[in-house]
Amino acid sequence: MGIKTNGMNYDEFKNEILSKIKDFLPEKYADAEVSIQQVVKNNDQKLDGLTIRLDDSNVAPNIYLNKYFEQYEDGKSMDEILADIANIRTSHEDFNVFDVNELTDFDSVKGRITCRLVNAEQNAEYLSDKPYTRIADLAVTYHVAIGKEDGALMSSPVTNRLMEAYGVDVEQLHQVALENMSVLSPASFKSMTETMVDMMLPDMIRSGMSEEEARNAVASMLPPTPDDMLYVLSNEDKLHGAAVVLNEKVMDDISERFGPDFYILPSSVHEVLIVPNNGADLLTLENMVQEVNATQVAPDERLSDHVYVYDAKKHIVRIADKTERAAA
Repeated sequence: MGIKTNGMNYDEFKNEILSKIKDFLPEKYADAEVSIQQVVKNNDQKLDGLTIRLDDSNVAPNIYLNKYFEQYEDGKSMDEILADIANIRTSHEDFNVFDVNELTDFDSVKGRITCRLVNAEQNAEYLSDKPYTRIADLAVTYHVAIGKEDGALMSSPVTNRLMEAYGVDVEQLHQVALENMSVLSPASFKSMTETMVDMMLPDMIRSGMSEEEARNAVASMLPPTPDDMLYVLSNEDKLHGAAVVLNEKVMDDISERFGPDFYILPSSVHEVLIVPNNGADLLTLENMVQEVNATQVAPDERLSDHVYVYDAKKHIVRIADKTERAAA
């Protein structure tokens, strides 16, 4: 199709996407509206979202182009990139049947409202038009779940304007989101060893092993680690699972298991680590969180550099302080 395969800067790359993407889409997209708009994501990261909206639809997924430009710079051809983008759009056609009018009707979306955790200070712009609840230095935001597909969650954030249309306040919104957690975001609590086994298991099974053989093989590859050292708390989807710390029942169960002294390490917006206080040093844990954030976690997935504790009496999460350091 005569597409340039090298030498474009980012603006030229975006223009090339706009002008060529329909060539890679089915005929029904011939009259689709194609546009790019900047979207503020977690930690005020600004991404360019491509939307391809059909005439008979008033909603479409955002396909973020920044990562595709990185692939282009690494040598991937424009034909391959355009084909990937087209495949993503056609595989998310459930957006086309979602009635956006339901989005403004509180009774229609009440059972779909979920919550996420973000860093309050790092999200000043992102939070500027959204209702949120402060939890320590974090902010709880609210979203309407639209659906799941190919390991991705489709959702729409609740803005101040949308909350006003619902006729509710942020306290009511927060309560509804918490009530929905056990259904929309079931908790997953596993030891680090179990988590590693689950991550490696699919590849082992694809190699021809039975699940039992694969589990034994993976377990034998991991270093011996006492199960009571480190646990992973998330949701079953492993997406925005750090918000599970807002589930009082889950946190109370963990508190009953370990006693009041356990630490919460914010691994990312998708999960947290639970560390029983068996002599762990708080400063060491804080340094570990900060180093992992700086070197291992994508900027738009970082939650916090702090270590937290759960107050089982007040049912709240708070930043660990000198009291916890002295007790460690």
